Amino acid sequence: MLPFERLRYLARWTDGDGVDLVNEAADCLAAFEGDPAGLVVACRRLLFHHRASAPLWCLCARVLASADIGFEAWCAAEEFSHDATSMHLAKAFPFPSEGPIAVLGWPDLTSRALAERPDIEVLVVRDGDDAELSLRLRHAETNVRVITDIELQASDSTHLVVEAIASGGGKVLLPAVANELVSLVPSHDVPVWLVVGLGRAMPSRLFEALLRACGGADTNIDQSFATKYTVADTDFAERIYGPNGHDSASGLSRRFDCPAAPELLRLDT
Repeated sequence: MLPFERLRYLARWTDGDGVDLVNEAADCLAAFEGDPAGLVVACRRLLFHHRASAPLWCLCARVLASADIGFEAWCAAEEFSHDATSMHLAKAFPFPSEGPIAVLGWPDLTSRALAERPDIEVLVVRDGDDAELSLRLRHAETNVRVITDIELQASDSTHLVVEAIASGGGKVLLPAVANELVSLVPSHDVPVWLVVGLGRAMPSRLFEALLRACGGADTNIDQSFATKYTVADTDFAERIYGPNGHDSASGLSRRFDCPAAPELLRLDT
C-alpha cells in the first residue's frame, strides 16, 4: 500500500485513538523518509482526522524534529506500546482492596491497570458517549458495573480515577462530564487520581494547537467542543500518575513527551 493510500485508511480509522492507531501511523510516517514536505502534509492530515489523539500529536512532533524519520517513528511507537503508567497505577491501588474504585469512562491505561487487579470492584461512570463506552466494555477483561454521576455520589467508592486526554501548561483536557464530577466528589471525601500516560504531556504551544484543532480556542470555543471536553487545572487531583509513577502538578507541568514542532501549530491542509 502506497503511503498516501495508507493515510486514507488511517483517516477512516474508527477503532479508538490508542496504541494500535499510533503503531499504524508510525509505519505510515516511516515511509516518508527522504520526503520532508510529504511528511508535513501526512502529519497534518493524520491530526486533522484524529484531533484529540495526544499520542498521535506527539508521534508526529517527534518524527518532524528527527533527522532519522523511520527510526524515530518506530522508537516512539515502541515506547507508547510499553507505557509503564498502567503498571504504576495498578501497584498504587491499596492491597487488599478497601472498596470499589470508580473510573470515568473506560480509558486505555486505567483499564489495563485494573485488568492486573482482579481483586478490585470497578464502577465505571458514564462519560457521555454510551455507544463508545459499550464498545470498550465489550473487550474488558475486568468485571465492571456502569453507573451515572448521580449514583457515584451514593456509592462507597474509595477513589475516582480520571484519565487525561492531553495536558500542557499546567492544564489538562478531560471528558466534559469530568468538570461536574471533580466538583462533586471532594464533598464526599473521595480522592481523585489523575492519570496522564506517555504521549499526553505536551509543550504548552502544542497543547494549545490541539485545543484549537478541537474547537477549544479560548477566544472562540465552539459548541461541539463544550459537549465533549473540558479544560481544567490539575489542582483537583490528590495524586497524578504517569510513565514514571507518582508525579506532582509542578512535575507534570514540566514534563514534555515531545518537542513543540512548529509545523503542527496550525493544521491548515
